[in-house]
Amino acid sequence: MAKFKAYSTEQGELIPMYLSEWVPEEHLARLVSDIVDQLDLSAMTSRYSNRGEEAYPPAMLLKLWFYGYATGVFTSRKIHTAIKENIPFRWLCGGHKPDFRTISDFRKDHLELLPGLFKQVVQIAMDLGYVSLGHVSIDGSKLKANASKHKAMSRERMKQEIERLEKEIREALEQAQQADEQEEGQLSLFPESVNAEVQDRQARLEKIKEALKQLEERKPESESKTPEKDQINFTDPESRIMDTKTQGVIQGYNPQIAVDSDHHLIVGLKMSNSSSDQKQFGGVLESIQDNTGSMPEKVSADAGYFSAPNIEAAEAAQVDAYIAAVKEGKQAKNPYDKTNFTYQPETDTYICPAGKVLELKATQHADDPNRQTKWVYECSACHECPFQKDCVKGKSGKRTITRSETDPVREAMRTKVQSDKGKAIYRRRKAIVEPAWGEMKEVQGFRQFHLRGEAKVEGEFVLLALSYNLRKLHSAKYPKQATVYKRERSAQKRKNAA
Repeated sequence: MAKFKAYSTEQGELIPMYLSEWVPEEHLARLVSDIVDQLDLSAMTSRYSNRGEEAYPPAMLLKLWFYGYATGVFTSRKIHTAIKENIPFRWLCGGHKPDFRTISDFRKDHLELLPGLFKQVVQIAMDLGYVSLGHVSIDGSKLKANASKHKAMSRERMKQEIERLEKEIREALEQAQQADEQEEGQLSLFPESVNAEVQDRQARLEKIKEALKQLEERKPESESKTPEKDQINFTDPESRIMDTKTQGVIQGYNPQIAVDSDHHLIVGLKMSNSSSDQKQFGGVLESIQDNTGSMPEKVSADAGYFSAPNIEAAEAAQVDAYIAAVKEGKQAKNPYDKTNFTYQPETDTYICPAGKVLELKATQHADDPNRQTKWVYECSACHECPFQKDCVKGKSGKRTITRSETDPVREAMRTKVQSDKGKAIYRRRKAIVEPAWGEMKEVQGFRQFHLRGEAKVEGEFVLLALSYNLRKLHSAKYPKQATVYKRERSAQKRKNAA
């Protein structure tokens, strides 16, 4: 009796196998296919003409990209390879084998339509009861651009490079001219090597001049006034140099997401090439409104978003916001920070940590409608205070506090977040939004963008967020609940058509 079963890599099948038999009912690929079949793709299909060769179905190509980003396959070449080697990819294709250029062109040509599809997926999740908007948390994360930080050049460096190239071009032309005059006694054509050298330098010179012009026209950001950040990248000019906690300095973008607390689905997002989160808060709120049709009851965000305009934006949208005022431990390290001085509205004074009183001494910009009015408070007891050296930094020897029109807004938020109720609500922030970034980076494996330019990068990020939401629907046992929903949706479509 044989000890082992017969084995051959050339073994055939007597009865043809259907790929659908190899894809389990609750496989992620089936959910992707199911969701795409429910989406309204009319904006996409209307772009195709009836003339010429038949095109691949847009739904099929969408399924490839959605499933690819959900499983860590982010390029058209890798998807093309997966179609030949991976059963779920082959099943999604339905027997077709599109070329990698076709797959790539489809993504490139339809990036601007992806936000509409993202919104439809969010609406499906809401209809199934997976999104309540009871508590939404906002956070950003810096991701690498498809460009090296070593291809970035500062304003001063560009000016030096322009001067060097112009000098080298002049010297090359003069040397070639002198050589011609010595040989023939008259001017002749420069050698091909000299011409090529001059042309290469001239092309680089023009490229740097154009980059310098773009940099001069760029609006300076409050956090980017330092020379090392006043740069432009020649590979992706719209990306920026950014500091990160874990990766050091990168060339990248700073996308933002808003995550619902129920099943951790992304309900709002915004692309940014600013290294600061502060100016992104309002845009993310608008994205939530656009995708869901309403604002969340509560919103939490870390200290990077703490500003009076953001707090006022939340109040205007009637959202109960919890935005951290300072980073953890900052007040403990500096006991004489302004945040540890208590304002007394009854007497219009400040009380310092040592119990001394700071009285109003001056008012600034009161007559200028274009600037905020500011009030300067000063302590007259600093010379007798044992903590003067630690508290007072100015030459006058007296501690001053400047209060602006927006300080009451910030103080109210600080008090709100530091209350017992505020701490309990804000404490949930990390558990809501940060796992979403962790899953996109670690589980899906997305560590940098593959496209260039802010508009294209934004489209790619929408694709990433959409694929993340598909994964969350899958983990929420979507297939079991979706059958009833699909029937109701189909019935509603037939009713509308009638």
